[in-house]
Amino acid sequence: MYVAQERRAYILRILQQRGSIRSSALARELGVTDETIRTDLVDMQAQGLLQRVHGGARYILPTPGSDSSTRPDCQLAALAAQHIEAGMTIYLDSDPLALVFVAQLGEKPCTLLTNSPELLTSLCANTLPHRVVCLGGELHKECSILNSDTARESLCGEYRPDAALLIPPALRSEVAAYRHPLRTTWARTAAEAAGKTLLMVPSLALQAHAPHAFPLPEASTIITENNLPTGFNHPNLELIPYISAEDLLQNSGFDY
Repeated sequence: MYVAQERRAYILRILQQRGSIRSSALARELGVTDETIRTDLVDMQAQGLLQRVHGGARYILPTPGSDSSTRPDCQLAALAAQHIEAGMTIYLDSDPLALVFVAQLGEKPCTLLTNSPELLTSLCANTLPHRVVCLGGELHKECSILNSDTARESLCGEYRPDAALLIPPALRSEVAAYRHPLRTTWARTAAEAAGKTLLMVPSLALQAHAPHAFPLPEASTIITENNLPTGFNHPNLELIPYISAEDLLQNSGFDY
């Protein structure tokens, strides 16, 4: 039986990965009643962690100016931001957590590279001290990124990043993996071109499975919580304290 803190941490991980969740699916997976899940979602909404919608909830970004120090997504992003210096060029993975990371950069102006229409729209909607570069290309709706050979090649030339911020849905000791091959191609290109790779990984992704993998580059820093699975032996780990959730399931068997 999961205690409330563990359940809610798990719900937040799912929201970060999927964007939205269904209450009925969570109740089945966690072995609790629909009413328990509704109570969790009501309390999490009051904390500003999500927005309840009909049948479930969706992930929301931290509100500017709010105290988000206890949010695990903000904790991850804050630690990743410590590895960034003003003036660096950063490739942003196509994931909502990348926006949390940008918010944690504060007043360290950087050049942000993105091929995500969603990230680009959000970045343009906020007053930020950063230069934003859209890498461009044809829109691939199935993975919601812009792609072209020329745009990818620019990561090894005109827009070579100092750092690549990757947020893979699956991470094991030796590889990062994505659900779509095009996202894997972009992540691998950025990691190989960058001077350093920051892997900002919610615990749900640790030793999860996704079909399209690539080896982690040597200059990688993995940023996650303190519940690393047994046998996860990558030599370069950065940890932040949050909760111990060693009993949480590490699978993707939700019904979304």
